Amino acid sequence: MKICSIVLTAALLSAQSFASSLPSQPHLYVQGNAHMQVQPDRAVIRVAITEKSKSLSDAKKRVDDVMANAISIAKNHKIKLDNIHAEQLNVYRQTRYNRTTNQDEFDGFRVSRSLTLKLEQIERYPVLLQKLVDAGINEFNNTQFEVSNKSALMKSLKKVAIKDAKLAAKELASDFDVKLDGLYSVSFSPMEIPRAPYARAESMKVMSSDSGSVENAYNTGALTLKAQVYAVYTINN
Repeated sequence: MKICSIVLTAALLSAQSFASSLPSQPHLYVQGNAHMQVQPDRAVIRVAITEKSKSLSDAKKRVDDVMANAISIAKNHKIKLDNIHAEQLNVYRQTRYNRTTNQDEFDGFRVSRSLTLKLEQIERYPVLLQKLVDAGINEFNNTQFEVSNKSALMKSLKKVAIKDAKLAAKELASDFDVKLDGLYSVSFSPMEIPRAPYARAESMKVMSSDSGSVENAYNTGALTLKAQVYAVYTINN
């Protein structure tokens, strides 16, 4: 009896949580989609310099010299000071196990510093990378390519996704010979209801905007931006 009571309570709670998303009258649940491909126009570059030496002073000096050169190169490539982030020094004392003596022996100091650069003129990316290598940078952690006007593009995409949701609702209503009564609810994230929304066969595509590219050996490729909207429409016969 106790177990049945718990199951019944859970079912009631579940029904109440869905009630706010769905109307009690007949309705359609649809999904609108939109996407576009854009060329990135800026990059966030994460690199580092790592040196190993039994002299901590020598390793630190080498790392600091390379970092100073890298920062100077970044400035020469029109990177703003606010977009240059040089991390603090990291020092690790390393040991190596000696099988003859069965002891750990000092193997030197590993000294490193990381540098993050936000490059707003992506056409400078190939040359900047080569300059950093020439300066002594020996670790390239990752580069994240971005679109500077992403918020504006996403705003436009959401409007297209809404248009797609309207078309999906009309399409579904027509297939079932019912009439749309009105919009009950809308969300830009999936609703917590126990079924998937209806979506049109193909999402609406927005023409891509060519906002820059990387030439020669460094081709970033296009970034795909997506927007979804979820809507519930009431219907009548």
